[in-house]
This record gives sequence, structure tokens and C-alpha cells, in this order.
Amino acid sequence: MSEPQRSLPEPAASPGLGAARVLSLLLHPFAVFTALVLVAAWQLDPAALPKALLGMAVVVAIVWAFVLQRWRSGRWSTVDASRPRERPLLYGLALLLAGGWWWWMGGRASPLSSGAAAAVAMLCVAGLANRWIKLSLHMASLLFAGTALLGLWAPGAMVLLLAAPSLAWSRLRLARHTLPEVLGGALLGALVGGGLLLA
Repeated sequence: MSEPQRSLPEPAASPGLGAARVLSLLLHPFAVFTALVLVAAWQLDPAALPKALLGMAVVVAIVWAFVLQRWRSGRWSTVDASRPRERPLLYGLALLLAGGWWWWMGGRASPLSSGAAAAVAMLCVAGLANRWIKLSLHMASLLFAGTALLGLWAPGAMVLLLAAPSLAWSRLRLARHTLPEVLGGALLGALVGGGLLLA
């Protein structure tokens, strides 16, 4: 038997919808993780910054091409993989590419190694939880980056953390997530980022 479809109602058109889309785009996990890598490399291993950004560009390009292919072929309802059944492939690809990026950066020898491992752990938890709840990866990535950056660059961390309520509103306004999914994603990101900060 196939899994029952769990979908959220389409948001009603309004001026707030455009703002919600812009916020979700500006604070997309691609943008947040790229900013995190940039700051972490700048603070921990400046010589590796070009290599880190090249690796991130390849990761983002591959994931984005995969997402567009799934959406344009009609296999996904949105570019956000909004239905829980659409997410396992996305998680699998993200984990594979995160492992590749970790290897590209030098594995355990890289000062960025622990951050990459923490991001992989966060994706694993979100992927396992997907059976019961479709955690917001937008919120998880933002809270992870904001919390982890507290030890590297506090002003940047505060900007990300202060943006969290607006991003939460945008995900709800776009009907991409329910309130428990938004709060659960935020909690996951904060816990994993906090663990990285304290490690």
C-alpha cells in the first residue's frame, strides 16, 4: 500500500506571500550553509577558503539540478520537496555530497571537519525523523549556523539568530510546514549547533 499523501493547503494570494517567498529564498539552506562555510574557513583556515567555496558551489549546483529535475518532471509538488515521501532521496543526496565535501576538504585533517560532521549528523536525524515529522530544513540550517557561529563570529551569528522568527513566519505563510515542523527544525538546528559550539 502506498503512503497516504499529507499535503498542506495552498497559501492564499496576498502581499505577505511575496515577502515570505523572498525571505525563504534569502535564508535558503544553500545560502545559509555557504555563508557558514565562508565564515568558518575565514576564521579557521583562510588558506582553504577558495577550495571550500569551490566545493560548496559544486554541492549546491548538483543539489539544485536534482531538485529542478524532480520538480519539472512532476515527481515533486514544489522545489522544497514539500511532501514527506519526496524527502528521502533529497536527504540521501545531501548526505552523499556532504561526505564528498568533507573528503575534498581533507577529511579529519581539516579544521572544518567537525562542522561538516555536525551538519551530517543533523541531516541524519532529520532524515530518520521524516517518517513521523517533516522537519523544516530552512529552520534547522539557520539555527545550526547561527548557533555554531557564536564561537567564530558573534555579529554574523546574531544576524542569523535574529532572522529566525521571520523565517519561521515565511515557512508557515507559504504553507510549506506546520508549526511543529518549524519548531522541531529550529530545535534540531540549535541543539546540533550548540553541541558543535561546546565541543
